[in-house]
Amino acid sequence: RIQAMRTLVVSAVTALLLGEAGASASASVNDMRRAKTKKPRAAYKGDDQTTMSNVLNQHLKRSEKSTLPCEQWSTVDLQEFMAAIAEHREDELQQIYHSVEDRRDLKHTVEDHKSHWAKLNHIVSNHPHLYEPQQESHCREAVMWWTHHLVEEKRGHFRLQGITVPLLPEGPKKPCGRGEGSDEELVCLYINEKNSCDWCHSTQAEHDAGAEGTTPPDALQKTTGPDDGNPHGWDRLRRCDQDQLPRCQLCEGVAGKVWSDRNEDIDLTPCEIVANASDVDPKTVAPPLYPKAFTVKRKDGKQGGYSDTLIGWKTDPFCFGFFPQNDSIPPLCYRSEDSLVKYYDIEKEATRIDYTIHNQGVFSIFPNITSTILMVQDTMWIQNHLWVVDQCICANPSGNHCETPPCKSYVHHWDTFKTAQYLGREKIAVEWIQNHGTGKSGKMMELDHFILWSHHVWTDPVSRRLVRAWKPFNGLQNYDPEAWVDSVADDSVFEAPPKKCKKGGAPIRINCDDEGHYHPKKSEGIEHLEALFMIAAQKGPEGLQDFVDVLYKSHPAAADTTIVI
Repeated sequence: RIQAMRTLVVSAVTALLLGEAGASASASVNDMRRAKTKKPRAAYKGDDQTTMSNVLNQHLKRSEKSTLPCEQWSTVDLQEFMAAIAEHREDELQQIYHSVEDRRDLKHTVEDHKSHWAKLNHIVSNHPHLYEPQQESHCREAVMWWTHHLVEEKRGHFRLQGITVPLLPEGPKKPCGRGEGSDEELVCLYINEKNSCDWCHSTQAEHDAGAEGTTPPDALQKTTGPDDGNPHGWDRLRRCDQDQLPRCQLCEGVAGKVWSDRNEDIDLTPCEIVANASDVDPKTVAPPLYPKAFTVKRKDGKQGGYSDTLIGWKTDPFCFGFFPQNDSIPPLCYRSEDSLVKYYDIEKEATRIDYTIHNQGVFSIFPNITSTILMVQDTMWIQNHLWVVDQCICANPSGNHCETPPCKSYVHHWDTFKTAQYLGREKIAVEWIQNHGTGKSGKMMELDHFILWSHHVWTDPVSRRLVRAWKPFNGLQNYDPEAWVDSVADDSVFEAPPKKCKKGGAPIRINCDDEGHYHPKKSEGIEHLEALFMIAAQKGPEGLQDFVDVLYKSHPAAADTTIVI
């Protein structure tokens, strides 16, 4: 049956290319109206993704002579179908989509798509678990192209030639990937939202200049979220994305302190609805913007002006070196941290946070460790004091998620959340600030709630400061509204590369060259790290001095090491 369907597609395309279907078509009034309508009309909506797909499939079955369920199409057949459509897309419609930055705009040539599809097909052939997510993604894309890139007259020509049209997948969106490496990630970036980190983590200059891909698109034009399929099954209190159905409401996606991938491993923050967006005086709402330069530090010098739970892909057994990534597919690390100070300066494309890290799991009986995370331009340096020894990890936050052209990740834009959707006002407990705890022990505040894709952000209408931010696979961030200063007094805090990351600095340097720059194949002192973990596992905190004695013999710079409890 698939072969017969392929024959219908090919014959229909051949007829059109030979001119058998008639003269060139042009956009009708209805075609133009559809192109200018960014939000689907009520008759084309559903309460959730499954319902919406069922509704749209009914429309397709009524309008098309021949349709076939998504699961009965091969990915190659879907690619041939889309290539045929792309050859006959209407320029007038493209101009409309491009002029208003509509997500329906096709920015690449047919040959570009074919080249990329060939690369995807090769990877998927070696990772069969990616086939169904790719198939479903192609079905959604094919239906969108058929509906929004051909004028009705051209679709009529195709129908006369007996073309078969794919239907949308009608089940929940399948998760993509199992954390099996860069090839798998490339496919899932295509299937999900490609390079969405770049929307907020390109350079500020590119963003200000309006460079393509440096501003978040309108998530409300999508209904297929969460984009990674929400593989851990988190409920709507822990995760609610702007592009999913039903749309997120007040007191959804608020989360709290989390410590594992399990949905129930959370100290959920209390939340009470105060007013919907339409009932709040907009003059009282503080926009969710960062100052272009700032320092967040308690006036009494104590920890806690800024605190967070960092969440990112698990890259080592003990979660010492990790940072946020673009989805929640692999197992994740969770680490709650108090900060002595946080610095940010967008003109320097730099940020720095000095942390005290509270150890968890098997290391919970050990003293806390300190960590400084510094990012300048496209490189990050993670400097840890692991009880008795210094470590530096030189990192590339982008993960080289695209190479043609190459793209890098930078600190977040100061106006990252400028286009966030305002949901309304809530009474919500803010974790850790001003000597408070988490959950019901948090500091109750009346805050304004914004959402941008998977990000949730809260601002204080009194201080007009950003107070709380949450992204389910990146982390929870809380700022004491009394701890902000809109400047950085000493630019040397951004010195890069740091001395500890250069040759002769920290005894343990991972992915650092001699000058302290990121290099994926250069590391030293790994044997010290392995010895530290072995002694710690065998002897507990009492074994740390034994490690120092051994380390001193091989690395004299560690001679002044002291153990701080």
